[in-house]
Amino acid sequence: MARPNKTGLDYFELDCHMDEKVRLIEAEFGLKGFAIIVKLYQSIYSGFGYYCEWSPDISVLWAYQLGCSHGVGKGDVGCVYEECALPGFPKNFINEVVSAAIRRNIFSKELFDRYHILTSSGIQKRYLNAVSRREKVELKKEYLLLSVGKNKQNVIINGIDVDRNPRNADRNTQSKEEKRKEKINTMCKAEACALFEKLWDLYPCKKGKGKVSDAAKMRLLNVGQDEMVRAIERYKDGLEMDSDWRKPQNGSTFFNSGYIDYLDENYVPEKQGAGRKKNAGQFNQFMQNDYDFEALERELLSN
Repeated sequence: MARPNKTGLDYFELDCHMDEKVRLIEAEFGLKGFAIIVKLYQSIYSGFGYYCEWSPDISVLWAYQLGCSHGVGKGDVGCVYEECALPGFPKNFINEVVSAAIRRNIFSKELFDRYHILTSSGIQKRYLNAVSRREKVELKKEYLLLSVGKNKQNVIINGIDVDRNPRNADRNTQSKEEKRKEKINTMCKAEACALFEKLWDLYPCKKGKGKVSDAAKMRLLNVGQDEMVRAIERYKDGLEMDSDWRKPQNGSTFFNSGYIDYLDENYVPEKQGAGRKKNAGQFNQFMQNDYDFEALERELLSN
């Protein structure tokens, strides 16, 4: 008998310094709120690996097992008739924390509203990194917030209907292969565009917005909102240091590729002046050009 494929993880990474969204949960609900977020991460990574289901019944069991009811005894896990931040869910401490986590984008609101699951692009990114050496990893297309590139040869993307009917999985091997090779699905594209709009508002030079391709927006989504915000702040700090000569790149230049030098793994703090004034005029003229990166890429590939 064939050995079943492992799905979840035995352990997961937990940052020593949590981001602001998690710290706000702790500020609002205390250490119990922080503990619930960690327990949810454990449930996600140890179960399906990149998401967990969250239904009214599941929340009742959590409230009972953890003793996190809303201002009452351990046995009272809330009632769906009471007003709750999650419509249709029992009013208890667990659901208040989950609602706040969704509101603060720790978990995707869109996927919770549509499928009653808890996940995020960051969770999915860490899961795919953790299972990169497994022989086969199956994901549900409708639950994905990331674009799975061609380098993920071990990933098979199924639809929800395929998972519910094993016969379809046997009959549609070719169809599954086509889905696995999809570069961008509709949901990921919408998520990438929404993130790009937020980042565009933070950038100082709003020129060339229409020249930022969908592929470039998907790359921003893979980087993640928190790291991109840090990259923009680092770039703006450098501009302020050299404000007497340096002008910002057009937005299209920065979001197509200019941000790469300012990501966590690449960034080197700039020193004021740094001997660059000499070629400032040529530098500014070059950086103000808008390049059609996709056209250049097509030309290179054709050669």
